[in-house]
Amino acid sequence: MKNKLFAGNRTKIFTVITVVAIILLLLLNIFVTSFGIFGNAYIDLTPEGLYTLRPRMVDACTEIFYTKDGELRDPGITITFCDDPDNLISDMMTRVVYYMAIALSKKFDNCEVKTVNVRMNPTAVAQYRTTSLTSITSKDIIVSYGSRYSIHSADSFWQIGSDNKVYSFDGEYKLASVLLSLTLVDRPVAYFVTDHGETYYDVENPENPMNKETGAFADLLRERGLEVKNLKLSDLTAAAEAESIASGKLVEPTIPDDCVLLIINNPTKDFVSDPDKYSSFFYVSEIEMLDRFVANTKGAVMVAMDYAATLPNFEDFLAEWGIECRDRLVADSVNHIKNEENTDTTIIADYELEEGTYAAGIYGDYASIATSPKVIVGNTGAIYSAYGDSAGKTESGTLKTSRIFAPFLYSSKDAKTYAKDSVTGKYTNIDEEGKQIIAAVGGRQTIDSNTGEHTFSYVFCAASPDFLSTEYIGNASYANFDIVSALVQNIARLESHADSALGGLSMNNDDDSFGGKMLVDTTVRDKDNYVNG
Repeated sequence: MKNKLFAGNRTKIFTVITVVAIILLLLLNIFVTSFGIFGNAYIDLTPEGLYTLRPRMVDACTEIFYTKDGELRDPGITITFCDDPDNLISDMMTRVVYYMAIALSKKFDNCEVKTVNVRMNPTAVAQYRTTSLTSITSKDIIVSYGSRYSIHSADSFWQIGSDNKVYSFDGEYKLASVLLSLTLVDRPVAYFVTDHGETYYDVENPENPMNKETGAFADLLRERGLEVKNLKLSDLTAAAEAESIASGKLVEPTIPDDCVLLIINNPTKDFVSDPDKYSSFFYVSEIEMLDRFVANTKGAVMVAMDYAATLPNFEDFLAEWGIECRDRLVADSVNHIKNEENTDTTIIADYELEEGTYAAGIYGDYASIATSPKVIVGNTGAIYSAYGDSAGKTESGTLKTSRIFAPFLYSSKDAKTYAKDSVTGKYTNIDEEGKQIIAAVGGRQTIDSNTGEHTFSYVFCAASPDFLSTEYIGNASYANFDIVSALVQNIARLESHADSALGGLSMNNDDDSFGGKMLVDTTVRDKDNYVNG
């Protein structure tokens, strides 16, 4: 009896010991893993120094993490990886970025690295989904500073060739750019142009009745991390011309350096381009100023205009960027919503779903869902490609600069366009039937001869004066806010604003050359040849 009792107790004791041992092993494993990652228990054996921060990266981040008074910035920076550590470490593309972030957190006390498994716990990152278009995956990295944040795929920290092989790691420069763009005191700015009868958000006068009409769009811009300001092009031209005459040297009027998005909303007066002054060495027209802003500074212009407006100079500017607005009203007797006049001109827009197109790249996953909300566009005209049947053209005198025309939103196939009757002035004459483009993007792509880097400039145009109005942007049952938000995020490119402050050179190489840390083996996507000891 005693033996049986002893045998039973012994079994219980061994069971307890086994459980305790397993728990201790798990704790030891967690400790060793944590120490190996967050401590110094690893050796960078990569020939490129992938896991070692370059001095220039540390110097740049010192200026970012500390204030001018030498105090650690408060709040600090949080870098959140959207997967568990073991998954991050098992993948080459995420592991190097993960270790880089950890190395940074060990240098600066106000830098914190977190991990969250978004597949198991998607609500943990819900606060970063500003719109229903925002899709956060396990390969995404969220960099946050107070209420500001930015989301990036781990793949974007690498340079990938046309053969889909990774040939260099440019992550330190990429991360420094993101950090700088988030912590800039002078934030990148979206300017409303105000001196051509535009409907704009009046920053100086909150009581302006126009603010009710543009308030939802202004809020959208702020949510995308942009400061909102107003701008008179006429003031820039007059000041530059006066200074040129006084100095005897050409001073060109330029859009402010902090501008990443220029908004021209429902202009009613044409932009100034005076032929009588073309011969003057000191004259630069407003149209030329716009064109230089888009072409030379990676700038972006967003236009919503009345299809019936007569603005020849401004229309010439749009045509240079591939966009032609004609005086044609689009109506759809099948796909519309009722408006106060009970007409069929408040139409339900169709998305571009063809794979590989610009618009599908912006909103394709969202638009392909049958239950997704619809974009509503009222009082719209039709847009045509100024390049005719071609989708674009190569700029004269260049081999690596091209301009493209890309439809962004359509009417349905049931739509019709109406021309104005010359006698009654009403839009009653049917001009065309079928699918019509009602919003489009003109783009400019340049390939750098030295680095192979592609840079883009954009002009977006909707042929509706109401496209950016609170009536549509502010209506939660429509998809207008989501679609426009995704567009702004794409064309404004906040990190480009940070590039100039960082000097535009790679901080990944000792000689400060372009291209990041060039890999000895460029097949890391297929095989991991690196060891973390």
